[in-house]
Amino acid sequence: MLDHIGHVLYHVLIVIFPILLYYLLVIQDQSSTPKLHSNKLLGMIIVILLLTMSFPVSYANGFSYDFRIIPIFVTLFYIGLFRGMAVILIMLIYSQILGDSGLFIISMNYVIIAIIFYFLLKKYHSLLLNKKLMVLSAIYGFIVVTRTITLVKNNQSDQILVMFIFSTITWITLLLVVLLIENVNQQILLQKELRHSEKMNVISQLAASVAHEVRNPLTTVNGFLQLIMRDDNITEKQRNYIDITLSELYRAQSIINDYLSLAKPNNSSTQLINISEELAKTVELMTSYSNIQNIEVKTSIENFLFINGSKDEIKQVLINIIKNAIEAIGNDGLLTIDAFSKDHEVVVEITDNGQGMTKEQLSKIGTPFYSTKDKGTGVGLTICFQIIEQLKGSIEVESAVGKGTSFIIKLPTYHTPSNSK
Repeated sequence: MLDHIGHVLYHVLIVIFPILLYYLLVIQDQSSTPKLHSNKLLGMIIVILLLTMSFPVSYANGFSYDFRIIPIFVTLFYIGLFRGMAVILIMLIYSQILGDSGLFIISMNYVIIAIIFYFLLKKYHSLLLNKKLMVLSAIYGFIVVTRTITLVKNNQSDQILVMFIFSTITWITLLLVVLLIENVNQQILLQKELRHSEKMNVISQLAASVAHEVRNPLTTVNGFLQLIMRDDNITEKQRNYIDITLSELYRAQSIINDYLSLAKPNNSSTQLINISEELAKTVELMTSYSNIQNIEVKTSIENFLFINGSKDEIKQVLINIIKNAIEAIGNDGLLTIDAFSKDHEVVVEITDNGQGMTKEQLSKIGTPFYSTKDKGTGVGLTICFQIIEQLKGSIEVESAVGKGTSFIIKLPTYHTPSNSK
């Protein structure tokens, strides 16, 4: 066994070094899209798989050992189930080329693993790191047990100790790889949040200074135009021109107010809010607007949904998102609004059957100055995201071109004595 230590360490290096190199390059490269990063990682994983299978650790009685399980685990958990299945298929084909025996048992093992991953995949990324390591250890433990049973059935019990030692090394290497990936993903996320924070800080300062400087002359122009409107000597045509000018000034002032809302910190006091009532009031408020567009609004609002926040800010978020949904539909559409409690959270889903958004548009939603509307500034949604984030909640956006868009608002729920029974 000691004779193979160098070879085993070589396999550890084969697995860890490419992944470390890849993530270091990802941190430096901010221009590539997540999809391109995922494709590059998949290519790296396939290279690792082929290398570790091409140079296995050979020991007594023709037995050999490699780290193929690690790139497969990484693909299934961090790239996706379908790509993981593709990597498993590549592994089986390459095993056939190398002349490996027992392909049927190997195939059955990996089919079972893929099924387990299918049920775990959605919950895995929401787990804490220590629980992720426990899940991986449990799945790998299942593989070790099946290997042990196979050796016993084939009267090869003398190989169990060596298999167990190699399995332990693989398990430790797998945990190291996962720790590396989780750590680097956290660093990438922190960098992204830092860049976003710096950008928002610059935008806030710029918005505050520009808005204050521009609002004063706008107010002056607005006042003089209203004085001119009172003059009996102007013609009806001139009066119409002034009306148009005033409406554009009001729009400009509205945009400036949005910028000021973006710039100012949230110092408003919070209180217990029955979001069920606030949502019902907002829907009633927006009814006339939806009726003009001939849009049907269906609601399903659970009673006594309480959150902690500011009424004005919550109403601002709801009005903004519902108004955007109505405008996205255009005419003769359906707007669905659901509110319910789930997993200690209040969930509000606002869904339209409008034109929907592409993946590229979806990735930019909430970014300052980005809007899918011709006359939009993109500031309104940015403020909505800020408000919900300050309330320790989140906004998820799902959309498909030609099918519509869903805004899913999640906020921590607060129970009162009357609704916690």
